[in-house]
Amino acid sequence: MKVRDYMTANPIVLYKEETISRAASLLLENRIDGLPVVDEAYKLIGLVTKSHVFRAMKNHFPEETPVGTLMQTRLVTLYDDQQIYEDWDEELEAGRLPVINRSGTLVGILTRTDILRAFEHQTRKTISQLDAILQSTYHGIVAVDLTGHVLSINQSAERLLGISQKDMFRISISELVSDATLLNLLLSLEKKQMVRLDYDGRKLLINHTPIVTDDGKKIGMASVMQDITELEGISQELTAVQKLNRELDTIIESSHDGIVVTDRSGVIRHFNQAFSRMTGVPGHEAIGRQEEELERRGIISQAVSKLVLEKKKRVSVIQHVANGSVLLSTGTPILDDETGDILQIVMNCRDLSQLNQVKAELEEAKQLSERYHSELEVLRAQQMEIEGVIAESEEMRNILQMCMRIAPVDTSILILGESGVGKGVLAKLIHQRSDRTRGPFISINCGAIPGTLLESELFGYAPGAFTGAQQKGKPGLIELADGGTLFLDEVGELPSDLQVKLLTVLQEKRVTRIGDVKERSVDFRLIAATNANLVERVQSGAFREDLYYRINVVPIEVPPLRKRKEDLFPMIRYFLGKFNAKHQVDKRISYEAFERMQTYTWPGNVRELENIIERLVVTTVEPVIDVGHLPKTILDRQGSSVAFPAERKEGGAEQDMRGIERTDTILTPEQEKSQLLSLYEKYQSTRKVARILGIHQSTVVRRLNKYGIQQQK
Repeated sequence: MKVRDYMTANPIVLYKEETISRAASLLLENRIDGLPVVDEAYKLIGLVTKSHVFRAMKNHFPEETPVGTLMQTRLVTLYDDQQIYEDWDEELEAGRLPVINRSGTLVGILTRTDILRAFEHQTRKTISQLDAILQSTYHGIVAVDLTGHVLSINQSAERLLGISQKDMFRISISELVSDATLLNLLLSLEKKQMVRLDYDGRKLLINHTPIVTDDGKKIGMASVMQDITELEGISQELTAVQKLNRELDTIIESSHDGIVVTDRSGVIRHFNQAFSRMTGVPGHEAIGRQEEELERRGIISQAVSKLVLEKKKRVSVIQHVANGSVLLSTGTPILDDETGDILQIVMNCRDLSQLNQVKAELEEAKQLSERYHSELEVLRAQQMEIEGVIAESEEMRNILQMCMRIAPVDTSILILGESGVGKGVLAKLIHQRSDRTRGPFISINCGAIPGTLLESELFGYAPGAFTGAQQKGKPGLIELADGGTLFLDEVGELPSDLQVKLLTVLQEKRVTRIGDVKERSVDFRLIAATNANLVERVQSGAFREDLYYRINVVPIEVPPLRKRKEDLFPMIRYFLGKFNAKHQVDKRISYEAFERMQTYTWPGNVRELENIIERLVVTTVEPVIDVGHLPKTILDRQGSSVAFPAERKEGGAEQDMRGIERTDTILTPEQEKSQLLSLYEKYQSTRKVARILGIHQSTVVRRLNKYGIQQQK
């Protein structure tokens, strides 16, 4: 509280030359006890009170006597930026204190009334703040007087007690609370702590305390209540978790196999008695130490946790122990679901010292890994990275953009296109960019497997479902795709009876194995592909119309290579680099050979191109692959899609290109830039350069910009 906020500003003042008669008149008219005296600069120089005037009159001072001769000059003053204190009442002279600023100029008067008003305002503000704190606290608070009437209640108490009445001050608490147990507690004159009470479906914890004055007199009661319903639930869950931990410890200790748990650094945090028995290592020597330390001390031949941390996957090794035992130890990483980081490593150690036990344990391991054994037979493609999709042409760039847009959307996709255009590569790309990328990618070619076997591969079978079936049965590819993506290549070759079963699975998200009655829930994304005209097959009755509409939610049509010749150059460069690295050679292709390959129609599309490039890399002796090395199929079909001679007659373009191609090869950026620069400087037209090279004009423009070659405006 600043003095300036509560003082009386612009007070009545006297100048030292004014008379005591004037002072008496002002004191009488304004009913005040004193007046400040200032000089011409309005600086405070004194104070004249009623006492000074009365004394002057008693001593028969003339009325014209200046007040400066009798004023009080030793003054108690206040600065306007000072705080107001309660003990100033004793310092008030004549009930008023002059207020000056830091330069000594009089700015106001502070009276007892002003001080009282300041403290009244501060008291109200404090009460308002305390009430705000009371209302904002999560705990319910109720205060009543000795007669049971409400003195104070906050919003949390209203919520806990189910009270909605607006004005509750001085209302009897018995009118608001009907529960007798709670009412008796709220009216009790005794202190009660940690009282648990069920009220209106809630569990309340209440602390009740009498309100006592300084002289020990009780004037009311205050109760603080807390809703512990959620805490009770958490406490019960904690108890259940603790019980589960004890049960897990019991299970781990009862296991005949040795079990070891390490943290992400390979430090041993827990192991059971079986491991101690197998290795002869007591608990106090291993807990808190790295498993690698046991290896350095010669207790075990190698640390499994170190291998798991290096390879970031499950590892199984044979461990030789110093006491002569031989252990089959499998380390499994426990991963963080969000980051994929290793949190812990759990190792299972089996004693292989007795050969008779080995067979039984391996059989058990085989049974436990049945699902994974089946997956490994069909998921080789999942272990490989997608090698990339070449998208130089506008058509393929649009297709890639479509794949990126629909990958996160969990819907069925139908990829259309001729054989060898890369439908499977696009399917893998969509899977890797989807939310199911951590799940499996299951691929099957419906046209490569006979119908009788295709059903068991897709849907699996129960034990004894047919002659030759595995005794334990087998999950189908649909089950194995749970949580991931199922890619059905050549879906148009799917037999009619399997079309019905597949449609049922897609609609109900459940699958039944052959020879079984149990339904299993599945959750997968379907990507289908075909080189057939499914519309014609639907019209002829060879393909179900309802299944067609189910899988054809988002169709993607991949054009054949002959219709996107702009992709040929980067594809040749890509495959050449790939197979050079694979076979450890450094082969290049002449421009003449590339030109001849560009005239070929490529009926086998990308697959044919890849195979021919690899064949040329491994069979060509010279460092440069020329026209003479090309297969007869390409040489015989020259000019079938691009008529280069007819397009090169103008301006001697053909001769210019021949000069370049005889001395250079095309598969380095520097040579490509030099070739483009030479042609463009001669013809000054991107259209002419495009016709000469047999590519689209937009590709020429894009490559000129790529190499920083300025174009004519």
